[in-house]
Amino acid sequence: MYIPKAFEVDDKTKIVNFIKDNSFGILFSHHKNNPFATHLPFLIDEKKYDKGVLISHMARANPHWRDLDNKEVLVVFSGPHAYISPSWYEEPRIAPTWNYVAVHAYGEFKVIDDRDEVEKIISNTVNFFESPLPNPWLVSFDDKFIDGLMNGLVAFEIKLNRLEGKWKLSQNHSIQRQQNLVKGLASSDKYHSLEIAKLIEENILKVEEKPN
Repeated sequence: MYIPKAFEVDDKTKIVNFIKDNSFGILFSHHKNNPFATHLPFLIDEKKYDKGVLISHMARANPHWRDLDNKEVLVVFSGPHAYISPSWYEEPRIAPTWNYVAVHAYGEFKVIDDRDEVEKIISNTVNFFESPLPNPWLVSFDDKFIDGLMNGLVAFEIKLNRLEGKWKLSQNHSIQRQQNLVKGLASSDKYHSLEIAKLIEENILKVEEKPN
C-alpha cells in the first residue's frame, strides 16, 4: 500500500486494536491466475508466532481456499472514511480528497484440518462477536444442525509477516486547516464524517500536548 510518511502508523498495538474493532476484512489472492476476493470476519492473535496470526473460515463450496495453502495472501481491513471538500479549508488553491483509515495484513495461508482446532476457531469466533450482546448465543457442537454446518466450512490461519497501517487524516496540513476540516466534517452526514472529525481532533490534541 502506498503510504506517505505523514500517514504511516507502525504501532503494532494500535494496528491490532484497529483490526479487532474492524474485523470484517477482505481476503485477496489469485485463483486460477485471476484476482479473487472473499469478504470474511477475522480474529487476530498477536502473540502467536513472531508477528501474529489471523484466523477465519469460509464456505467449503467457495473455491478460493483450494489453491492457497502455503501461499502469501493479503487481507484488507477498512475503517471510517469521508470525503474532504476544499471549501472547508477556507483557503484558495486546495483540491478535494478523501480521508480514511486502513490496515493491510500480509501472511502465509494454511488450512486447518484438525477437528478440535476447527471447533476452537468457530467457538472463539462466535464468542468474540456474541460477547457484546445482552444474551450471547453459544455454539453447541453436539447439535446435529451445527455438525452439518461444520462439514460445509473450511477453517484457516494466516501467519502474518507484515502489517501496514495508514491513517490519512490531513496530518500534512497545518493545525488551523485541520481545525477547519473538523468543523466542515461536523456539518456533513455523509459516509463516516463524524468519526473522521473525531480522529482529526485526537491528532490535534496530541500535537498541542507535545512539549515545545
